[in-house]
Amino acid sequence: MVLTIFIILAYAIVAFSLNLTKRNKKNRLITGVVLMISVLTYPLTLPLLHETKVIHELEGTGSLIVFHLLLLLGGIITIIAGIFTKTKLIEGND
Repeated sequence: MVLTIFIILAYAIVAFSLNLTKRNKKNRLITGVVLMISVLTYPLTLPLLHETKVIHELEGTGSLIVFHLLLLLGGIITIIAGIFTKTKLIEGND
């Protein structure tokens, strides 16, 4: 149950980051870097979620690892998409 919640949450974060930075190279690159750096919060979130009893034992730890790996993968995809994105939106051409 916790694994599916974390996977859906990671997917939603990556989808929103790609959708909200549409046709803006600079914002997409910055968002990709932020998503990649967010993986560094794993050592902080693991004890916090264990102490608050949100995740339990090995299943919760594994789901948190999968969540952070999906964020890392989403950050890499966002950076790659940012490299091939136009610099700024031209009005009238959607």
